[in-house]
Amino acid sequence: MFIKKRLPFILFFLFFIHQNGMAQLTIVPELSDSVLQKFIAVAKANYPKVKSYQNRINIANSNISKAKAGLLDAVTVSYVYQPGTSTTIDPVNPSTSYFKGLQAGVFLNLGTLIEHPYLVKQSKEELLIAHNEQDEYLINLATEVKKRYYIYVLRVGELKMQTSAVQDAENSLKDIRYKFEKGEESFSEYNKIQSDVNNHRISKVQAEANLFSARADLEELIGTKLENVK
Repeated sequence: MFIKKRLPFILFFLFFIHQNGMAQLTIVPELSDSVLQKFIAVAKANYPKVKSYQNRINIANSNISKAKAGLLDAVTVSYVYQPGTSTTIDPVNPSTSYFKGLQAGVFLNLGTLIEHPYLVKQSKEELLIAHNEQDEYLINLATEVKKRYYIYVLRVGELKMQTSAVQDAENSLKDIRYKFEKGEESFSEYNKIQSDVNNHRISKVQAEANLFSARADLEELIGTKLENVK
C-alpha cells in the first residue's frame, strides 16, 4: 500500500531530474532492465509462496491420476473355492447343483462408472485453476519487485544528492569560517551556515536509513542479498 501511494512521486521524481538535466545527480542511468529482470527471475525461484503454488499444481496433477485410477473401484472381483472338481446334485431338489472347484465373478458398480468421468473432469479443472492462480501470483510478484526496485534506486539517488549537499555545505562552512575569523563575515551568517550543515548531515543520515530499508524490502522478495544476484 505504501509503495502504491509513493509510485506517482517516484515517477515524477525521475521525470523531473531527467528534464532538468541534472546529469551528476540523475538516477535514470541507474535503472537497468537487465538487473530488474534478474531480480524478478530470482524472486520467482526463491520466494516461498511461489513454491506453495507449485505444490498446489503437483497436488492437482496427483488428483487427476487418482481420479483416473478410481475407475477400478467400479469393478469388484469375487471368487469361491470348493475342493474337488465334480458337480454335486441336490437330492431334494435335483434341479439344483453344486459346483466344486474355483468359482469367480465380476461385479460392476454403475454409480461409480457414471461418476468417474465427472471426477476426472473436475480434477482437470482444479489443475487449470491452480495454474491460473500461479500465473496471477507471478504477475503480481513481478510487479511488486519492480516497485521495490524503483524505490531502492530512488533511495540511492536521494543519498547521492544528500551526500553532495553535505559536501557543498561543508565547503561553504569552511569559506565562511575563514571570512568570519578575518572579521569579513558576521557571526549570524556563520551560525546560519553551520546550522545548514547540521541539517544536511541529518538529512543524509535519514537518506541512509531509507536506503537500508528499501534494500531490505527488495531483498525480502528476491530471497537473497543484492550482491548475490549476478
